[in-house]
Amino acid sequence: MNQRELEIVRQYLSPYLPRIGLIIVLAFICTLFEAISLGALVPLLQIMEDQANPGGTLWGMLESLFGTVGMELTFTTLLALLTCLFLIGQALLYVKKVLQIRLRLKFAAEIKNELYRRILASDMVFLYSQRAGNFNNVLTFEVESASYAIFAAAELLTDILFIGVYAVMLLYISVELTVITLGISLFTFYFLNSVIRKSQTFGLKMVQENTFQNEYLTERFSLLKLIKASSAENLEQGRFQQITASLQATYGTYWILGVLVEVLFQSMIFIIAVLVLFFSIEYFNIQLALLLVFLFILVRITAPLRDFNTRRHELARQIPSFMKIHQVMEEVTTGSRVRDGTREFTGFAREITFDRVSFSYLPGTPVVSDLSLTIPKNEMVALVGASGGGKSTVSDLLIRLLDPESGSIRVDGTDLREFTLRSWHARLGVVSQDIFLFNDSVLQNICYGSDQVSPDRAVEAARVANAHDFIMGLEHGYDTVLGEKGVKISGGQRQRIALARALYKNPEILLLDEATSSLDSESEKIIQNSIAGLRKRYTIVVIAHRLSTIEGADRIYVIEQGRIVESGSHQELLATGSTYPGYYQIQRGGNGNQVL
Repeated sequence: MNQRELEIVRQYLSPYLPRIGLIIVLAFICTLFEAISLGALVPLLQIMEDQANPGGTLWGMLESLFGTVGMELTFTTLLALLTCLFLIGQALLYVKKVLQIRLRLKFAAEIKNELYRRILASDMVFLYSQRAGNFNNVLTFEVESASYAIFAAAELLTDILFIGVYAVMLLYISVELTVITLGISLFTFYFLNSVIRKSQTFGLKMVQENTFQNEYLTERFSLLKLIKASSAENLEQGRFQQITASLQATYGTYWILGVLVEVLFQSMIFIIAVLVLFFSIEYFNIQLALLLVFLFILVRITAPLRDFNTRRHELARQIPSFMKIHQVMEEVTTGSRVRDGTREFTGFAREITFDRVSFSYLPGTPVVSDLSLTIPKNEMVALVGASGGGKSTVSDLLIRLLDPESGSIRVDGTDLREFTLRSWHARLGVVSQDIFLFNDSVLQNICYGSDQVSPDRAVEAARVANAHDFIMGLEHGYDTVLGEKGVKISGGQRQRIALARALYKNPEILLLDEATSSLDSESEKIIQNSIAGLRKRYTIVVIAHRLSTIEGADRIYVIEQGRIVESGSHQELLATGSTYPGYYQIQRGGNGNQVL
């Protein structure tokens, strides 16, 4: 782990340092109990060899300890002490691991919540440039991987403490044998470092390939109708097989490296055990009791040593997950340019004005240029023009999904940016060409975005939107689940539910962005009748290709290349306009339904 990676990991772990500190303290206490337990083994074995009073520093310490509580140091009392110490140590180890698990789960939940919050807070300019699969991958796989790194790091620290205790005990028994053991271990660990470095390389590759797979699947699942209509199943299957084959190779190499770590470690332990037996018998002539304890400690040290190497291998995979999370966190934070205001919007009395507003998605390529228009209260204002002219961008600016790069949008003279987003959106009802319905009941879809669910209000909104009758004809009425994206009902019905949802909020401003462009003539007529019934009750802004939808508007603005080229009522534009009459003649030739 380099310095930058260490700083990033430290940044994410800093809120959890008190919990991590408690886990470290418990790990230290556990090692103390382990040291005392192992230390008690030596006199226990000496007593078993009929040494009533073997003497030595350790024996003297134990005699003093037992004497302070008025007990005699015997085989039975020492065995009882050893049992109690072991059980207490295991209980503390259990508490430590429970804290680690809870810390891991808490970290994962809080990182997911914070990342999701930042994604939702990002503006549409940033989100338009992203692929949903990238977010899905980070929120699920990478956060879980990074959260496990906390658990693994705590276990790694515990392993180091235990290894330290075992090393001290081994030195106490035999310096020579410990030096041999340490030499072989260091040589093996040096070799293992090259394997661990490869593990981190493949860990980074796993992050990249998992992200690509999630992006691919998310996109393809949203295009299943196109794939099937194009008979492209075999093509897509072939592409996905290439992705899974690459993932298989990457994961396979990573896990094989893990197996290599395990095999090298087991080989090291075996070689150490053989050499310890050989040198202890041939050269050092160690007492049987001490030799047995030395070998017992070697067995005990096997687990933390194996875990130590395994955790290092796992952390090599998990550190790239931290890097990926940090990258997305920074991107979504810098991608949020729409700032919340401080004033509550409670309504307006006169008008909304766009004052020389300009906006561009790419530097030097304006989509809206020096645009000025007025939306009087309780009037119907329409925006028309060719595709790509900037109408939907004007809509996004009014919703405040975007903010102007220059100029301002004012509500009764107050800059729109001064109002809180929540209070503005609460008084704004939006119906767009892309209908967003959830796989939930009709009632929940109509009430979505509101603080409370009121069946009566939902029915009233549905009646105004000409949706109540067809809803009551569904299998379960307002409790009917619509399926993903509302697939169980027609396009016109989805549009009317979307209109009912906008009206449920009792908005002051109703924005209809291409709300009828994809509908058949009958469905369009129903929506037009609904809009006509809303005149003078709301301030209505309509963006439309079909001029039949907006012929009755109080004022029509014709937008070309991000600029308003003419404005007026339908009759005024037909009489004096230059661009609008051309649109009208084209659509009139197509029976009023031709799209520009």
